[in-house]
Amino acid sequence: MVVAAASVTEGPAAWTNDLSPIAAGDWSYERAAHLIERAGFGAAPDGISRLAALTPRQAVDELVDYESIASNLKPFDESIIWDPGMDPFPPSRAEAVRIAREKGVGLGEKILPEGAQRRLQPVVDKFFYGLYANAIETQRLALW
Repeated sequence: MVVAAASVTEGPAAWTNDLSPIAAGDWSYERAAHLIERAGFGAAPDGISRLAALTPRQAVDELVDYESIASNLKPFDESIIWDPGMDPFPPSRAEAVRIAREKGVGLGEKILPEGAQRRLQPVVDKFFYGLYANAIETQRLALW
């Protein structure tokens, strides 16, 4: 059943500036679809039907307390890529190098001793490893 957007969003004129809860008699499939769309993610028709079968209060509670919804998702698989020494991650290689010069350590890596060639190389390597690891982790989470 398709309903014009104006009829779903407008409601009775008495609703203007009224923030009281919607009455159970005003709750419908179309209003449930509108609510879940406005909540920012929408739903498939069976999800909208399930939401419409609840009271308005139960529907809102379910959207707010989403952890109470039964899910068949596997538990989150935490990556071994994360290294606590990389937090906070500097916004640029130059910033990583500046921090390492000032503190003698950056991203959890000590700079090489005085006289060593490329003293800051371990920090620079860790910075680029961090960028690569973040890209891999982002792709992994997108697949999850």
